[in-house]
Amino acid sequence: MSYKKILLIAQSLLCAALVVMLAVSAVGIYRSGIAEKQADPLAWVYTREKAAVALKPALPVFLLAVGVTVACAVLNVRDENENKPVKDIELNRDLMRSRVAQPSAAMKKEQVLQKKLLYGGWGGFALCMVPVALYMANGAHFPNDDLEQVMGALAAHVFPWIILGLACLMVSAVLQGKSIEREYDAIMARIREEKAAGIKPEPKAETPQRNVNALRWVILAVAVAFIIIGIRNGSMAAVVNKAIRICTECVGLG
Repeated sequence: MSYKKILLIAQSLLCAALVVMLAVSAVGIYRSGIAEKQADPLAWVYTREKAAVALKPALPVFLLAVGVTVACAVLNVRDENENKPVKDIELNRDLMRSRVAQPSAAMKKEQVLQKKLLYGGWGGFALCMVPVALYMANGAHFPNDDLEQVMGALAAHVFPWIILGLACLMVSAVLQGKSIEREYDAIMARIREEKAAGIKPEPKAETPQRNVNALRWVILAVAVAFIIIGIRNGSMAAVVNKAIRICTECVGLG
């Protein structure tokens, strides 16, 4: 392993560690602030001194990350594959599939498996979103008096289901990728068999391709659903009331 690759790996690990440490420090500041506010509601808890104390453990990692980054810049260390096109195994599979006259049993098996994995992944994600929607649709879960308690309960009841749903999609995508690789190998084997037998694929009529990004439509549908849920559980009225209070009490308008 070359020193350039070692520097790149070290830079990535240091940046990841720094992000984790900063997140832990922010959560620690927030938790200690809540505890102090409960003891003395008028106490000024979020000070620069307390932030400096909380962030002090991350300072060595930050300095080391900066040093490694500067070393990479001075030595002109870059990822050798950053300008290379990403290998799209699915696109290669589709191109090679058009050269096959008659799909083999192995190809058909992998195609069926890919459809099952696709539907299974999105089906698992949809099932995980059901308890999320039910929880957020209940207005009793969103009182206006204690924001910290509301957010804590929301995180405890919603985030695990969201993480589980995303895990279903990730596992499905990984297994689909493995299946596509196996299908690609089966396609290449089938092409060699048909070439040896003198079989040529018939020209296929070109079909218009629809460039539809399914993920965008899914995100749009989820956003619309959450907007409707927020209106039904009273969150919209709470946001309006808080905005009015900020303008009248804090800023001094009106």
